[in-house]
Amino acid sequence: MVTRRAFLAGSSAAIIAGAAPRMAWGKTEADVAIIGAGLAGLHAASMLEAAGLSIVLLEAENRVGGRLHTLDDLPGKPDAGGIQVGAGYKRLHGIADTLGVARQSGSGAGAGRVQVPGNLYHVNDRTFPSSGWADSEANRLPDAKRSVEPASLARSYYGKLPQFSQPSDWLNGASEQDISVRQMLRMAGASDEELRLIETNFNGNSLAEMSQIHLARSLAIFRAGSGPVSTIAGGAQRLPEAMADALSVQPRLGSPISAIAEDESGVTLRLADHTIRARQVICTLPFPVLRTIPMQAKLAPALARMIGSLPYSRASFAYIAARKPFWREDGLPDTLWTDDPLVGRVFVLGDDPAILKLWTTGVGADLLDRLPTEAASRMIVERIEQMRPSARGQIEVVHHFSWQKSPYARGIYHHIGTGMARDLAAATQHAGSRLHFAGEHLAVESSGMEGALESGERAATRVLANI
Repeated sequence: MVTRRAFLAGSSAAIIAGAAPRMAWGKTEADVAIIGAGLAGLHAASMLEAAGLSIVLLEAENRVGGRLHTLDDLPGKPDAGGIQVGAGYKRLHGIADTLGVARQSGSGAGAGRVQVPGNLYHVNDRTFPSSGWADSEANRLPDAKRSVEPASLARSYYGKLPQFSQPSDWLNGASEQDISVRQMLRMAGASDEELRLIETNFNGNSLAEMSQIHLARSLAIFRAGSGPVSTIAGGAQRLPEAMADALSVQPRLGSPISAIAEDESGVTLRLADHTIRARQVICTLPFPVLRTIPMQAKLAPALARMIGSLPYSRASFAYIAARKPFWREDGLPDTLWTDDPLVGRVFVLGDDPAILKLWTTGVGADLLDRLPTEAASRMIVERIEQMRPSARGQIEVVHHFSWQKSPYARGIYHHIGTGMARDLAAATQHAGSRLHFAGEHLAVESSGMEGALESGERAATRVLANI
């Protein structure tokens, strides 16, 4: 018996969240069982079906898509998960073309719309457009940086930070680079105020938690796939829905896994009221979810450590309906960028219907999640109206969404934690004999949607090699 303590230390025979319960050994139901009907699981399922294998595709949610999730019941059908499709997403574009899923141009600020240039800032209790930043009393940056807008501060340091020539170079990143983004920025000369503003709307939990190698990897991926960004017509979830419809065996929705046990001839999965036996299994669950499921399996030490500790970014959203597109009347930029953790950033999603999206991360997401829904909605409206007077009497919060509160996600996407690059690199190369892992967290050369597809493809290839 291996304890959780030993697991976190990196034992090769890991049992997560206690011992997996003894399971009934029934006959093998499928060649391959796939856990999770997001992009990674769906792509793997398609490849394995095409190779003639029998599959079972299990999904805990009552929909396919994973962290592609279109809120079809809200005005404008906004997306809560992945939105932007990069020009370098070759797998995704190929799959979408094959299935007839259209893409549309025009995607900005991660919110599905090209924004009017610049930002409306609310920093240090002052509100001003981009053009007013350099001379604002709220600008407490060193003289040499006063002309750099808050939203551009991080980018102003990229040229001073270590770079990777190719996205996959991170696999062999030097250990001295595996320090926090905060420490690296400090070494590059960032002041306390610069660090504060960079962290305010950082796409991660904190500058201290994220490895500089993750940032360098992200920049290398961006450079390798630069070009026009698009979105999936009708909402991002239309792609996984089309992928699922193309399968001969449909996903079993509402089927969360409660335990996993690997043995010499296959893998047994426990569900609420029955077990499934497969010769091989591909698990695409995000690691924060997987670490809550009892699992008995032989894992490489680095993979075990990553399942137990890989961080995922916390992100919470509020969708805000407006009586009219007041942002068209006040002459100010669409996007509101603030150092208020509850408000974070507010993007315009569209004019007809008039709807906005509040996006806050890290400690801001924690704050929003802790507040009662009605109180949070009231505070959001009051603060936005104070920051942008033209919004007064015009807005209402119609929906809250939190990825970390979802029991089947527990975060919006992974990032390489400080000091974790070597372990994650090893985890991406892990080749199991019966139990395989996939998901955007195990991509090597891509991120986001394309990363999920890349990892699903790699896992399916490993399964086929073991047949």
